[in-house]
Amino acid sequence: MGTIQIKKVARTVTIGKQGEERQKVQKTYGRIIYRGTLKLTDMAEHIMKHGSVYTEDVVIGVITKLKNCMQEMLADGYKVKLDGIGTLYPVLSSQGVTNAKDFSASENVTRLGIAFLADQSKKSAYKASAMKSETTLSTQLYAELAPSLTPEGEENGGSEDNGGSTVTPVTPENPGGNDGGNTGGNDAGENGSGD
Repeated sequence: MGTIQIKKVARTVTIGKQGEERQKVQKTYGRIIYRGTLKLTDMAEHIMKHGSVYTEDVVIGVITKLKNCMQEMLADGYKVKLDGIGTLYPVLSSQGVTNAKDFSASENVTRLGIAFLADQSKKSAYKASAMKSETTLSTQLYAELAPSLTPEGEENGGSEDNGGSTVTPVTPENPGGNDGGNTGGNDAGENGSGD
């Protein structure tokens, strides 16, 4: 499928249950190094490189028409499933009222948006197990890439007193590092908030 570059970052986490004695420990996690964001024209060009008989302008036209129709269907309350990719669906947040008769969509709905659920069918390349088995994960370049992506001393998430901590990438020269950002799962009993 491809190769995803992983940067090693150290994070100080607090372990132990609240109300009991807790301690801070240093753990190393992985963080994806994103190569960039592909736009519609980039994807159209990439599709053409895979031997498509359609020119770039035709691919862009079809994707643009798909986007417009999806917006229309989502706005009408439909879920839109793109087989092998996932499902987009409208979501909302609303304020609760005590009496159902008092609920008003115009007054109580606070947010309307779109959510996405990646295809989780057995054949899907987006299923977590398929992604892990078909993707190469590499930390070979982290020493060269990590310092330029996360400058030493950069603040992440506020001051150390306010739930954040100083970020320092893990490199062969600095194996300890420190990262207060969200780097992935916590072990049981850990609180990554810096408390």
